[in-house]
Amino acid sequence: MKDLRLTMVCMNSRVGDLDGNLSRILTVCDEASGKESDMVCFPELSLTGYSMPGSASFEMPDDDPRIGAILDKSSDTGMCICFGYVGRGPTIRQAVVENGRLIGHYDKTHLGDREETVIEAGRELNTIETSRAVLGIQLCWESHFPEITTTYALKGADIVLMPFASGLGGERRRSSWGRCLPARAYDNTVYVGACNAYGPTGTGTYLGGGATILDPRGIVMSEDYSGECMVTADLTSEPLDRIRAKGYENMRDLCFLDKRRPELYFR
Repeated sequence: MKDLRLTMVCMNSRVGDLDGNLSRILTVCDEASGKESDMVCFPELSLTGYSMPGSASFEMPDDDPRIGAILDKSSDTGMCICFGYVGRGPTIRQAVVENGRLIGHYDKTHLGDREETVIEAGRELNTIETSRAVLGIQLCWESHFPEITTTYALKGADIVLMPFASGLGGERRRSSWGRCLPARAYDNTVYVGACNAYGPTGTGTYLGGGATILDPRGIVMSEDYSGECMVTADLTSEPLDRIRAKGYENMRDLCFLDKRRPELYFR
């Protein structure tokens, strides 16, 4: 991993208002670029808007011109941009673009009850290699599945991005993330960034907001639960290199994954 500045975005998206959502995404990208961010991540279904089952009807092809506009923005700003939309299937897709190219995507693999009636589940947990870091993506309640984060870490992920579209907000959101996200980061020696969609979706659904970034020891680097917001932190390679090194000097710098005994698990 190379040192980078990460911005996690909490924003409002309206279901089906693709042009309006796109405009907000591009505006926020310019703001993040003004902060000299190298990578910016938006919430789950940020381009389409989230409400189930209604969002499923706004399926988008990867060559949709609105996705093309975000590709162009990645080229113009030099940033890596991670954003969500309903992909062909339909799937709940989170795409990663950089230098004007789609370099990878993740289709949500663990679907909620309302999602599984209209959405096709993804089948792969593949990492995405950007110019500065290797990413894993897990969406919303998937943050409660530790195996997903561990799979990404074992495949070399430096950062796991967790975009949400959840109704929990404020102190309830902070409390929920405070119970699971530090463990995902600490146990797997990865940076974790989470961001939640915020406000009314236009379908009677109201999402709770929040954004946070944690270091590889599970310590919060930046957070905000006040509404639409952006949180930014500088991620350095040093703790990853030190903890992942094979010749650690004491248990403080031990990478837990190196001591796994998978032959004992799930027997």
